[in-house]
Amino acid sequence: MSRRVYILLPVHNRREITQRFVDCLKIQTYQNFHLVLLDDGSADGTEAMTRALLDPGKLTVIRGEGNWWWAGSLQQGINWLRRLRPDPSDIILMINDDVVFQEDFLERALAEVQQRRKTLLLARALDESTGIISETGVHADFRYMSFTAADSPENINCLSTRGLFLRWDSLEDIGGFYPRLLPHYGSDYEFTMRALRKGYHLLTDPDVYLIPNPVTTGVRNIAEDTDVQGVLKTLFAKKSVMNPIYLTAFVFLAFPVRWIPLNLFKIWARAGRNIFKSIKGQTRK
Repeated sequence: MSRRVYILLPVHNRREITQRFVDCLKIQTYQNFHLVLLDDGSADGTEAMTRALLDPGKLTVIRGEGNWWWAGSLQQGINWLRRLRPDPSDIILMINDDVVFQEDFLERALAEVQQRRKTLLLARALDESTGIISETGVHADFRYMSFTAADSPENINCLSTRGLFLRWDSLEDIGGFYPRLLPHYGSDYEFTMRALRKGYHLLTDPDVYLIPNPVTTGVRNIAEDTDVQGVLKTLFAKKSVMNPIYLTAFVFLAFPVRWIPLNLFKIWARAGRNIFKSIKGQTRK
């Protein structure tokens, strides 16, 4: 039986990028899909463009006001699916809009995941400049709070949601996201770590891949000459991977108990160092 693929796609003011994504969907060899466009307050015509390109029967648009972020957007999609009550074996794809893929992307993924209960499949990433397919899954080292490419399938203990496939009954069993505690970064790792603890298999496959946009949008560093106000604003931004509040929530939700105190100390010590450095820099001016 041909299972439907529900595609949860968060978007926010990226009309051209989203159009490339929709163009990829239109040429898929597997056409039994339904796009759930989670439009968090776009004002650039993203919704109108998508409606113009896709058959209305293949599209649902859920509108936000710009405060959902990644986890909140996906949770809105999950809430919609719960009201819809898909077949337990229907497939859910959580995916970024800034990726493109070949015409058999969905078909290849379904061949892998359709019959696998308790499996999460992440599409690998193809670097167009080198032709190398990377992202073989992530290994989290809880002691050092580090996240590196897994050196073997057995060492994968978390995945991103950049192109994550799973069955609907698996998603229902794992549960949704925690948008208030983890609105953006870390929400995907927490979700997949929770799945692993529940006995799910985390998988990547070289036959299932996409091409991501190499431009990152997150805030990962603070410039040396940033003043105290700027440091605080950057550090505690929802879009900051260094936000100590969200990192604290991430550690509590995802880490083994014995590694929580050590990592909380690291998180807040690093935040303190950033603030101290900015104060020290200002006093020298």
